[in-house]
Amino acid sequence: MALWRSYGHLIDYVNFQFYAYDQGTTVSQFMKYFEEQSSNYEGGKVLASFISDGSWRLSPDNGFFTACNQLKSQQQPYGIFIWSADDSMAEGFHYENQSQALLAIPH
Repeated sequence: MALWRSYGHLIDYVNFQFYAYDQGTTVSQFMKYFEEQSSNYEGGKVLASFISDGSWRLSPDNGFFTACNQLKSQQQPYGIFIWSADDSMAEGFHYENQSQALLAIPH
């Protein structure tokens, strides 16, 4: 937070690691976490995020995109950060493509 307080005016996007929360995070918990972190980084464009190595917290198959659709209706998220492309390559970047499609939908 010290970095944000000192240099937030120079930072466009905030990659908060939502995938670091507990296994089994629900959509409503994710929404609460997103709101909380957005208020911590006031003025920052917070990115939703997940991890693609199978150790997901709120996985794409269990509500991540549902949460992102809800955020889209609130004019957020500003983007989606996916860790890591190395793990996604074997699946043909399925979730990356799904993320791009979701972000391209106007709300």
